[in-house]
Amino acid sequence: MIYATLVLFSLFILFQLLYIFIPLFSGKGRSEGIKLLEEKEFSILIPAFNEEKTILNCLQGIVNLGYSNYEAIFINDGSSDQTMKVLYEYLDLKPIQRTPTQIGQHEPARGFYQSANFPRVFLLDKENGGKADALNAGIAYSKKSLIITLDADSILAPDALAAMNTSFEDEKVLAAGGMIQISQGFTGSHIKPKPVFNLPGIIRYQIIQYLTDFYLHKTTQEKLKSITVIAGAFGAFRRHALLEINGYRKTVGEDLDITLRIHKLIKTKYKKHKLIFVPQALCYTECPSSYKALFSQRFRWQRGFIDCLLHFRKSYFTNLGFPVSIYLLVDSLILGTLNAYPTILIPIILLFTKNYSMALFFLSFTFLLALFRSIMALLVAGRFGHVYSRKDLLKITLFVPFEILTYRLLGLVFVTFGTILYFKDKDVWNNVDRIGTNKQSYGEGIMLNRKEVG
Repeated sequence: MIYATLVLFSLFILFQLLYIFIPLFSGKGRSEGIKLLEEKEFSILIPAFNEEKTILNCLQGIVNLGYSNYEAIFINDGSSDQTMKVLYEYLDLKPIQRTPTQIGQHEPARGFYQSANFPRVFLLDKENGGKADALNAGIAYSKKSLIITLDADSILAPDALAAMNTSFEDEKVLAAGGMIQISQGFTGSHIKPKPVFNLPGIIRYQIIQYLTDFYLHKTTQEKLKSITVIAGAFGAFRRHALLEINGYRKTVGEDLDITLRIHKLIKTKYKKHKLIFVPQALCYTECPSSYKALFSQRFRWQRGFIDCLLHFRKSYFTNLGFPVSIYLLVDSLILGTLNAYPTILIPIILLFTKNYSMALFFLSFTFLLALFRSIMALLVAGRFGHVYSRKDLLKITLFVPFEILTYRLLGLVFVTFGTILYFKDKDVWNNVDRIGTNKQSYGEGIMLNRKEVG
């Protein structure tokens, strides 16, 4: 028991040290001005199901891009709310003809439209089929060589495409993930947002988690060639790669699934190609603001992980390669899902070995490591312009120790019940209700200026 505990705890420490020190010494930072040698062409795909409260925020980010060589395709996936009406009102849509490319399987289209107000913006109206289905339809109707996938509650920063464009100057880049930040954690417009921390605890918890997951984890995984998820909220792919793997598979974890399938494509056909993380490419997304919505989202994430873990079970260490397999099986499964450290191990040690000194050591060391990791996340984030005021830094300093001992324990609930729910009913989606960050009572979020969108 003790030896197994020590081995698992050692693995935990190893991964945490990698996540801390690789980003710390990577030397990356946000450039003040991103120079474009040539604008590559992008198709931005935005699947939308019942997004009437957030869709205009997404639209604002699109029309205010400091970029011209793109098309944006909103994909109405059979919404039952006012999503179509809102888009009609602000876009002034006109029906046009476009012949789709054959890819995967998706529900039939009901119409394809172009905006009279913004000629680079289109709408694909289709029968409901789920997010993966909507993305396949979007790929079929897209015309550009690079594909951006964007959630309907996400707002692109003005230079987001410019940053992605620079990354795809490297012909070996097959796919890239952008930096996702929580929109409720900012005030002002999306053009010059200011980070704030005067928020409810449930939002603060997710802000700390996102900063850690992206600035530390994604940076480390890129260095070790082991990016396991290009987040569906903002990712970029070469269109020919998506066509070669026949688009998205219907699963609740479509972003994890497509990333792993791109890895298989690299392993079997494009051996010198790679996946990267582009922290300079920013987008802002609305996070759950209630425990019910948070649980629903995280249960879905865990169900998607379990589905992909089983789906790719024959590919580990072969078609997926060693680094990706290690991160999936050790970091995500053993240390992440099984959660053998330290929350479960400490009670076991106390109950069966009565080794209180070891239990106290595990608890103290884990707490200090988590605290140090959060500090490093803030430090690395600061290199990219994510800088808090002194007042907010004090709030963060007081909140993080509390968060480690309280909110972070929710991870056990997420992985436990998410796994159970997968085996109970793996096809249920669990949508997260949106409320629109510009309507928050606790902060303005990123405000939508309707004059900018017509």
